[in-house]
Amino acid sequence: MKRKIKDFSIEELKDEMIRLGEKAFRATQIWEWLYVENVSSFEDMTNLSLELRNKLDEEYEIGTYKIIKKLESKDGTKKFLFDILDGNAIETVLMDYKFGKSICVSTQVGCKMGCKFCASTGIEFVRSLSAGEIVEQILAVQREEQVKVSNVVFMGIRRTT
Repeated sequence: MKRKIKDFSIEELKDEMIRLGEKAFRATQIWEWLYVENVSSFEDMTNLSLELRNKLDEEYEIGTYKIIKKLESKDGTKKFLFDILDGNAIETVLMDYKFGKSICVSTQVGCKMGCKFCASTGIEFVRSLSAGEIVEQILAVQREEQVKVSNVVFMGIRRTT
């Protein structure tokens, strides 16, 4: 099973590159492709050798979300329902303010709270999202809307055992 490359910190990615027989600086190049250039394919990482791009594709997935539904309100707020590639869906909201673009990201699949205003109401709690899955919401909205997000709000609950 492929691992999600966005779940790695930069230090962990450096360790992964060394494990693959590459120089550690390759991690910085990959990081820039993922988070600055916002590419959705290893094939697009053109300053990496074809051999490395193939290795990356064999071992990792970028995890680019697919939009199931997109709604826009009169005030310009946009709500996205994303397929997160495991049979589950989450909601992300982009809001436009005079100080910049704010995004409200999901941190979990499902919820136990049942707030009336939230689309997650009634959806049974499944699991918490990984860091990479949370970041992908921001990247997916930026790709779709061709904007830069300046503020992030987290929605979700803390699960206690």
